[in-house]
Amino acid sequence: MRFNNNPRVVLGGMLTASVVCLQTQVAFSLPSSQIGKSAKNFTVLIASDYPGSGVIINKKDKTYTVLTAEHVVRHSDFQYHIVTQDGKKHPVKYQTVKKFPGVDLAVVTFTSDKDYNSAKLAKAEEAGIGSIVYTAGYPDPGQAIENRIFQFTDGKVSGVNPKAKDGYSLIYTNITRKGMSGGPVLNTNGELVGIHGRAETDVQGDVQVKAGLNLGIPIKTFLSIAPKVGIKLDFKTPPNSTAKSPSPVVNPAIPPVSPPGFQPTSSPTPATPRRPRRPKPIRPKANDGSSPVCAGSSC
Repeated sequence: MRFNNNPRVVLGGMLTASVVCLQTQVAFSLPSSQIGKSAKNFTVLIASDYPGSGVIINKKDKTYTVLTAEHVVRHSDFQYHIVTQDGKKHPVKYQTVKKFPGVDLAVVTFTSDKDYNSAKLAKAEEAGIGSIVYTAGYPDPGQAIENRIFQFTDGKVSGVNPKAKDGYSLIYTNITRKGMSGGPVLNTNGELVGIHGRAETDVQGDVQVKAGLNLGIPIKTFLSIAPKVGIKLDFKTPPNSTAKSPSPVVNPAIPPVSPPGFQPTSSPTPATPRRPRRPKPIRPKANDGSSPVCAGSSC
């Protein structure tokens, strides 16, 4: 937990406690303009025949790791380029693409001598129902906006679906368009809480129309599966599981209990995350509106 580095000093014990508590809450939120500026620096366009978006999550030497939706980089016969915020195009070697089992996630890498920012990963318990979230990406051009530009929108988490297919359990009200699939979902501290990729639709006549709700994959899903596909979690913001447990309170009236005779000589190895069941893939059905579709251009 981070606190304000310059708390205001107020005389009186009870009043001081109240002010410190208030400042702690404020410290967790950033102005939306600041979050948008940061998001533009680590959100990328993934250019191909069906463009999508992605988010830089790590850098090692000159190699950058980009997290996106698997359907954005699904086709091995396409040529993919990562386009960073400065307009530079970086080729992707498709053999380095790693796809996640059972969920619509993938990572791609590119190399560059330039310095680009990486997103910070949020704690697993962030982004509950009612939380404000932001989405970012590079949507397809439309009738009024004729070119592909960075877009940043806000909304709220409207629901969580534990039984969601392909990992899309996070539901929110942000405005999104095709081409934003794979882009970041951020909390009010500018941390990555999910990856955007789908939209709920209704059918009006013979046309599928977006219903206003969008779906993303929580970052905790990525963290649980990443080791299985050979991704080391040496990111800027480590998973919350590294936090130390509080020390037990010792009652001096009760004598200490002797430990068992056998003690391990090293720290136990963390349990390997359970491999999620691969759900049946969702495919849009023509003109019947029976399935949600993703917001990417491949739909």
